[in-house]
Formats: sequence, C-alpha cells, structure tokens
Amino acid sequence: MRNILVIMKKELKRFFTDKRLLLSLILPGVIIFVVYSLMGSIVNGLVSPDKEHVSTVYVANKTEDFDSLLESAGIKWKTAEYPDADAAKEAVKNKKLDLAIVFEENFKQKTDNGLVPTVTFYYNSTEKQSAAFFQSVSPIISSTFTTVTVKANAVPQDMATKEDVSAMVITMILPMLVLMLLFSGCMAVATESIAGEKERGTIATLLITPVKRTHIAIGKILALSITALLSATVSFIGVFASLPKLMGGSGGNIDMSVYGFGTFAGTFGVILITVILFIVLLSVISTLAKSVKEASQYAAPVMIIVMVGALASSFGSGKPETWQYLIPVYNSALCLKGLFSFEFSALNFLLTVGVNAVLIAAGVFVLARLFNSEKIMFNK
Repeated sequence: MRNILVIMKKELKRFFTDKRLLLSLILPGVIIFVVYSLMGSIVNGLVSPDKEHVSTVYVANKTEDFDSLLESAGIKWKTAEYPDADAAKEAVKNKKLDLAIVFEENFKQKTDNGLVPTVTFYYNSTEKQSAAFFQSVSPIISSTFTTVTVKANAVPQDMATKEDVSAMVITMILPMLVLMLLFSGCMAVATESIAGEKERGTIATLLITPVKRTHIAIGKILALSITALLSATVSFIGVFASLPKLMGGSGGNIDMSVYGFGTFAGTFGVILITVILFIVLLSVISTLAKSVKEASQYAAPVMIIVMVGALASSFGSGKPETWQYLIPVYNSALCLKGLFSFEFSALNFLLTVGVNAVLIAAGVFVLARLFNSEKIMFNK
C-alpha cells in the first residue's frame, strides 16, 4: 500500500508541476465554456430584435382604429410616407422599410356589408427587425379583423428576394465552416512538418546543409501553404456544393447561380491570404514545440480565437465598421460574409489583405530567427 501511495504521489506531482500536462487538463473545459457561451450570446442577439428600435410602417387605406390597436399593444412604431403601396413594397424589399400594410379600399364598408376584404402585410424575412415587427403586428390586426362579426382575409407577403435568402443562409454558415476547415488543414500539416521533424531528429540533417536557414523557413512555409491551400480548396468546393442539403428545408431556397466569378475570385483571395497567415502562425508554434503533441496543445488557444472570430462574423448582425477589418482572422470572416451577402467593399478587402500580409511578414521574420537558434531547433 505504501508503494502504491509513493507512485501515486510521484505521478500527481509530475502532472501538476508540468505546465503542458496541466494545460491539457484545463483547456478542454475552457474551450467548451467560451465557445458555447459565445454561441448562445450571438444566436440570442441574432434572433432577438433590438428593443430600442422604433419600426417604420407604411399603411394604405388605414382604418380608424389602427393606431389605437398598436398603441394598446405597447408596440413602438412610426409612420413612413411613400407615394403609393408599390413604392412602399419596394422599400421593404430593399430593407429601407420594416413593414407595409395595405388594407383593401373601402375596407370598413365591405366588412359592414358582410364582405371579406383583404389586408396584406409586406415584410422582409431576411431583415431581423422587419420579421420581428411583422410577427408582433400581424396577429393583433388579424385577430381584430377576422372575428365572427368582422371578416377579413389576412395575407402575408414576404418581399425577400431569392438573392437575399441565399445570402442570409450562406453567410450564416459559410464563413464559420471555411475558417475552421482552413485552420484544421493548416494545423494538420504545419505541426507535423517542423515539430515532427524535431521529434524524429531529421531536422538536424536539413539544418547542416549549405542552405541559409531563412531560406529553409520560407521554403517550408511556401510548401505548407500550397498543401493547405489544396486541401482548403477541395473542402470549400465540398461545403459550397453541399449547402442546399446541409440546410435541410431552407436549402431549396438557396440559389448558387446568384454568385458570379467576382465573388469566387474574391473568396479565393481571402482563402489564400488566410491560409498563409495560419501556416506562418502554426509554423512558429511548431518550431517552439518539442513534439507534435506539444505543438497541438499550443495551437489549441489559437483555435479558440479562430472559432470566436468565425462565430462572431457568421451570426453577427448589422454592417461592420471599417476598423473591424483590422482584426486578424475576424477580418477574413467579415470579407467572406461581405462577398456572399452582396456587400463587397474594395477598401475592406484591401485592409484585410494588407493587415494579414503585414502579420505574415512579421511571422516569417520571427520564424527565421527561431531557425537560427540552436537552442530551439535542437531542443537544448
């Protein structure tokens, strides 16, 4: 029994005094907490309308008790003026108006005579405030004008275009999937390429060759980038082709033909610069590690950052500010979202490429310095 306790104490001491082993124990729980908490907050913000938002509504042939109906329900709204119902419907379609309500002409007289007039609601399901306002208002009006004594035909009309629906569905899932696939592909090749060679001892043979170590570092980055880019391209094609089936019932509303060559060219550019950034970052981590396992542990916090950036961009609402494109990783996700939501900005694209290029250059410089360190390269 005494021997068992001695062994147990020895192992526990080794485990709790080894920072790497301790990190592997704590990190999974931290990752789960951060990611799940973020997902909950973002999704809740996505589906919950802004309580301070005052919705704008256009009403044609308004009944006398319309205003009092909404006021009694505590709904915040303001009237929007348009030349006619067609102009209002176009404004809803272009997301400049939350809701258009069109009562049939002589609505009151027709209900008094036992006829069934129509009240039509025009909203945009791809606009959060519009959809939420429609869900709040339509039951009140429908229940008031479809009673036993007063009959009316309530007709909802979704003004969202096929392009809007496709963009909404795709931008919710594509940036997140693409970034995660890119990082996973880069992590698989980068951690093994340098840390794996150090672990096997083959890096020494490469370092004693008459080649500058800076050139060795750059050569590895280029080779790893090509490999990871090939993997990312195949994964991207697979994800994009499977989106209609992946989204289930809403997949039938996705029309891939709405995207042209420019969208895919821009996407390739974002993927390329992001892959190189991931490769450089993971190569630095791999160089600092003594083994593939250790490199994977060091890369775990970086994966959290990538997941946070991907989730925040996919489920965030509103138009991003220009300064947000200065945030690495997050800017790549925002660029992808902008490309597939028809809100591409050349300035934001150039900012993303420029910021990531500067970080890549800095990473290459750091990697070259690490390759010139005997202590790091030979695990001394």
